[in-house]
Amino acid sequence: MSNAVFKSLAEVQPEPVQWLWEGRIPLGKVTLLEGEPGVGKSTLALELAARVSRGAGMPFQKPDHDHKPTNVVLFSGDDGLADTVRPRLDAAHADLTHIWAVDRELEKDDVAHLKPALIILDPLSSYICLSCDTEPVDVMRKLGMLAKETGAAVLALQSVAEDAKENWTPEFYGTPRSVLLLTPVGHGGRRLAVSKSNLRHVPDVHPLVYYFDDGPGEVRIVNWSDGR
Repeated sequence: MSNAVFKSLAEVQPEPVQWLWEGRIPLGKVTLLEGEPGVGKSTLALELAARVSRGAGMPFQKPDHDHKPTNVVLFSGDDGLADTVRPRLDAAHADLTHIWAVDRELEKDDVAHLKPALIILDPLSSYICLSCDTEPVDVMRKLGMLAKETGAAVLALQSVAEDAKENWTPEFYGTPRSVLLLTPVGHGGRRLAVSKSNLRHVPDVHPLVYYFDDGPGEVRIVNWSDGR
């Protein structure tokens, strides 16, 4: 006898997609941030984390007075927390009481008490290697479930260098609902574009360009010009 459970779609109430960053980073789903090594993916991710931590809106979004400071969970597999991550967050004016570092694979119960709006995995390759006996595609599926169960936006940073992607299968890209591509442009700028989206028509989400300003010490600060 079959154990399949069927549900009529007439019983399913339609609901809009919820966004951390409209058109770019959905809540409750996985987003990949891709770019060449050294292009500044980590700096950008921490700039977004700082905004979430202090209740600020995302760049170039309409003012929304409903924003409140929210927790961010951060896995940093390469950069030191004390000498790299903390200085970058300080320069981005983060509320550090809302940013929590972790060094292990995450499950729903691990973050239930924090209720994060954003979970950053930097880089994804290091996170996958926490359980090297698990296939990358299976790790991605677990991340998709983590995002769904927690309602958080999971932002995973990925190098586009060939040696970093040689083992990834097409199924690996099935879980992310949005893929962002960060590339260098003239005069030291950076271009952030949506290269894949299952939730929006890609041409409707315009690419954004930002520049780096000098911060304290060796830290670079993301400057969105009029994106506040």
